[in-house]
Amino acid sequence: MACIISTGLSSCIEDNYAPPAETFTGAFVDMQTKEPFQTAIGNTGARITLMEYSWSENPTPYYMYCKMNGEFNNSKIFAGEYGVRAEGAFVPVEEEIIDLKGVVERTYEVDPFLRVEWIGEPVVNGDGTATIQVKITRGTSDPDYQHPLSEVWLFVSENQYVGDFSFSPNFSTHLVGATLPALGETITITTGWPGGIGTGAQKTFPDYERKYFLRVGARINTQVNGTNVYNYSPIKEITTK
Repeated sequence: MACIISTGLSSCIEDNYAPPAETFTGAFVDMQTKEPFQTAIGNTGARITLMEYSWSENPTPYYMYCKMNGEFNNSKIFAGEYGVRAEGAFVPVEEEIIDLKGVVERTYEVDPFLRVEWIGEPVVNGDGTATIQVKITRGTSDPDYQHPLSEVWLFVSENQYVGDFSFSPNFSTHLVGATLPALGETITITTGWPGGIGTGAQKTFPDYERKYFLRVGARINTQVNGTNVYNYSPIKEITTK
């Protein structure tokens, strides 16, 4: 509604634009395993970039960010022709042109930079720590994305939203430099080394029962849209004693 207001007089002119009502929904999945693509929330996570070419030849990008399991959904989009790009910690996907009208669903099979796999279940130790095992492997054979492993984190959070965007600065563990594992080997990580393994004193959980959520993130020395991005394991839950 556009309104014109002057002294002692006001008038309103109704515009002719219907509110956005189209839906774009779907998910990212690992091309090889067909499992949900694990990602962060927000700027470091997987996203959909929409370019409304039916409105402009040079439109302003509109971003849709994914859930941690790679799902996305937006039911308030204007109808039109869009260029769609899937972006994240995977080999780039070519832009797709779609006519977005009604409900449009897409599944993007992506080639992750890395694949992070749990080995067994986390173990809560008697000394106030927890120990996990994971295996980190290459997710793609694309020669342009074989950069060395740069960082690994065992992210620990008091809530289910856990990753580089939300983690405990006390109980998480950071692996970098000489403590980085070799790709393809099973590695053991214990909580409580946020400044790096062997740096300072190891932090322990409080001595009362509480739930924590664990997730391992790893990245190569490759940025996406100028941002460091991690490949993730699914989330595991523990209860300390």
